[in-house]
Amino acid sequence: MDTETVDAVSRLTIHLGGEHETDAQIGITLIPLLKIPTAVIEFRHPTAVRVWWEGWCEAAAMLDRIFPQQVDAGKARAPEFSINSFVILEDAPRRAKVRARSAAASPDGIGALSVTVGGLTIACASRAAVECQVRGWREAYEMLALDGGLGLPSPDEVAERVRADHIRYGVYELLMAAEKQQAGRTR
Repeated sequence: MDTETVDAVSRLTIHLGGEHETDAQIGITLIPLLKIPTAVIEFRHPTAVRVWWEGWCEAAAMLDRIFPQQVDAGKARAPEFSINSFVILEDAPRRAKVRARSAAASPDGIGALSVTVGGLTIACASRAAVECQVRGWREAYEMLALDGGLGLPSPDEVAERVRADHIRYGVYELLMAAEKQQAGRTR
């Protein structure tokens, strides 16, 4: 009897529209957790936390171009339902993917920044949402980096390296998004 094996990749996207609370803590099983709206993320591998922190450092570097202070991000549509998830990050991912969309380039007029690592994407539709995620992921990374036994660089060292990479290599998609947003404001 032949059996067929199917490998499936889980995908979860969490949409955050505005200011919200994040809470990094050590869970009851002594494993670090980050609580964000609709999800609890458990870190079983220190590299996963570092990669997420790098992604949010990159998103923070794009913040002023995607969500300038003077531009109203509009109103995000309320979801019809919410899903509460428990996500376990137990592998060592290589890199976060950061995507940016200006309000001018968006069909609904709302800019967005998202960070994806593996099958999890956190998408933010406002400056406040991005700032909350940056604070939460920094706190989660600090919990592991300051432990000292893992050999991780400090949160500031990671952020500085990401800033240096932006200066050295630039971000083509970011420049295009910023140009489209500027064009949308002048019309």
